[in-house]
Amino acid sequence: MYKFSKFRQICATIAGLFGKTRAARRLNRDKIRYKGLIATVGQTRIPRQKYETKIPMAFCFDANGCKKAAVTLKSLLLASAGRCDYDVYCVITSDVDKTLCDIIRNIVKGTGSSVHFLKGNHDFDDSWRGNWPVAMWYRLMLPKLLPSTVKRIIYADIDMIFFNDLIDVYELDLGNNVIAAVPTRTNKYINSGFLLMDIEKIRKEKIYDKWILESKEHQYKNPDQDVLNYTLIGRILFLPLRYNFQLSHGSRIFKIYPPVELDELKHNLVVLHYSDYMKPWGKPGARPVFSEYWWNVARQTGLFDNE
Repeated sequence: MYKFSKFRQICATIAGLFGKTRAARRLNRDKIRYKGLIATVGQTRIPRQKYETKIPMAFCFDANGCKKAAVTLKSLLLASAGRCDYDVYCVITSDVDKTLCDIIRNIVKGTGSSVHFLKGNHDFDDSWRGNWPVAMWYRLMLPKLLPSTVKRIIYADIDMIFFNDLIDVYELDLGNNVIAAVPTRTNKYINSGFLLMDIEKIRKEKIYDKWILESKEHQYKNPDQDVLNYTLIGRILFLPLRYNFQLSHGSRIFKIYPPVELDELKHNLVVLHYSDYMKPWGKPGARPVFSEYWWNVARQTGLFDNE
């Protein structure tokens, strides 16, 4: 069982006092705070027959995010090799041209997975978004943009790395719930970076219209995420931490989640989310802990060959 002792916290706090930049101090602190937390990821998967049908999967990005999306998708395909394939739906902005689309197509080339490109609509153009780009709303557009044949889908941000396939989460019984996601606070507020969405239910109950209305009536701090949390109260299935481990949690992670969920990260981590201001593709010295996992995949895409 992973232990986060008071002594470890003291050492991490002291280490965080040293460093010329905020990023350096954060890295020093996290190296101690998270040491050994995900040391054996990807080594204990149980063999199984290949999943028969493709799992619908969605990513949303603009031109600047295309190569990052390629790395995230590559990690998913590597983690799922021989176990399942995906129908990948990419909701893109108008600046994603054919050349950039070909980058994504090349990632799935030679696999059993397929990729489809969808242009974002204008339903949220007048919605509050603060300093966020309008593409922030694209995940909420999925019920409107996806083909009618898609009944449920998994959405993921493009600053993630996958260590396991998504068969188990895709097969979850949502019951009366509309989405499934990982809570990030003790009051069960969820992060919108990884979602299982019941598209059929959202369409049938006209929840999409509620999202549009809510997005225009309130100036939320985290617009799309807050809209999901406040319109779906009581109808969110909470997933274990292994489906969205965020490095931005800091020491709060040890207060929010029980020891059994923390221990699952070591052997059964599915999604590592670089949700903080520090990104693995940033300048050396300003990258978060566990950036090596991102670079291990990035180099295999041929898009990032210089650390």
